[in-house]
Amino acid sequence: DVAALFLIDLSASTDSRIYHEVDGDGSPVEGVGGSANLRVIDVLKEAVVVLSAALDEIGDDYAIYGFSSAGRQNVEVYPVKAFTEKLSDKTKGRISGMEPKRSTRMGAAVRHAVRKLKEVNSRAKMLVLLSDGFPEDADYGRDESAPMYGLKDTMMAFREAERASISSFCLTVDKSGNDYLREMCSPSRYMVLNDISSLPSELPKIYQRHVRMQLSE
Repeated sequence: DVAALFLIDLSASTDSRIYHEVDGDGSPVEGVGGSANLRVIDVLKEAVVVLSAALDEIGDDYAIYGFSSAGRQNVEVYPVKAFTEKLSDKTKGRISGMEPKRSTRMGAAVRHAVRKLKEVNSRAKMLVLLSDGFPEDADYGRDESAPMYGLKDTMMAFREAERASISSFCLTVDKSGNDYLREMCSPSRYMVLNDISSLPSELPKIYQRHVRMQLSE
């Protein structure tokens, strides 16, 4: 009786390489999994595959969409897995095919996800946003160095979701996420994961302990 939609940030910043730091001077060395070529998007994709297997085991209905943008007239949402689809080789191929695109116009993507969730006949509905940075786009506010319009727009999109009886949760792998997520979400509705390498193992646990827990509130 639970439907969850996972909205994955496919902005250009997910093309960034992941490194551990050496002791002392903080120079980048081997990346996660022993590969210095591993990107943020690679970890996100692995986490989505692990989570999908876990959700199949739990029995919750779920959908996966990616999003990117290039201005208010060009917000793209990429269907990866619809609620009506199973986790098949075809679906896994779409997960594997997710790649970094452009900018991060979150508000529009959240509203699109809410429309998708409204179409689902479930007692409890969840929207989970998985991102690596703050809302930003070419015309998302007057000052790109202080993107308050993007934050407020995303905050309003989440409020609209709540009014439609859709719960929301934001999970970011951006270590500075607390700086802006507190403007977008209530304290119980977001989490900052400091160690991105732990995302594949931690995401199913976070879903069970923090996301799904909201349904009993």
